[in-house]
Amino acid sequence: MNDIVIPETLPDGFRRLEWAYRRPRWKRMVQIVLLMSETGVSTALEIMRLMKLDKKSTHIVLDSMLDLLDPLIESRLLFAGGKGRLRVINLTEYGKSLARALGVEPVEGDWEKVVRLHKGEVQAFHAALVLMAAYQARLRGWKAEVMPFNPQETPWFQPDLKLTDPEGWFYYCEVETRSRVKPKKWSRMREVNLIVSTPITRYWMVERLKAMGIPG
Repeated sequence: MNDIVIPETLPDGFRRLEWAYRRPRWKRMVQIVLLMSETGVSTALEIMRLMKLDKKSTHIVLDSMLDLLDPLIESRLLFAGGKGRLRVINLTEYGKSLARALGVEPVEGDWEKVVRLHKGEVQAFHAALVLMAAYQARLRGWKAEVMPFNPQETPWFQPDLKLTDPEGWFYYCEVETRSRVKPKKWSRMREVNLIVSTPITRYWMVERLKAMGIPG
């Protein structure tokens, strides 16, 4: 990611970005496109982290991310959803084409994986919590893989996240938005690594898993 080189002139078919925006801005726009293509990150918070931006240095209001996202959205390089602190972003086909023209083949984005493998567009709160958990892990130096298995290939094992610590130990994690009894789901597991949104949800989920004799 640190080796990204932004060309002085964009390829044919993308020169309108140079005409529409001044050099510092269109170069930053291209940098964001390439970062998303290489990493698959799908939130504005992740882009800020990768670019080492903060609220003070970029004069960005976290609620809107206007300065960071608006040029990319209006130029149709990416689209954004969500609200508040968690803005979900994804490259458009035009944005992916720009990355390919610059020699970077886009990986599947975190949001795309949640949609494809876990009906993310239907379970919006759950999808948001998965993306936020991945962001929080990476913020602390861990690796995070969203939806590490295809349910068609391993229908018996579909964790929401694979988290790997800096020493290489990894954990398959389940993300739960509220405390629910799922005996069939939990009984199939030798251990459960749980990520939940509130302390009270964590307490009740842990109590239920202990009662079932499942460690984690």
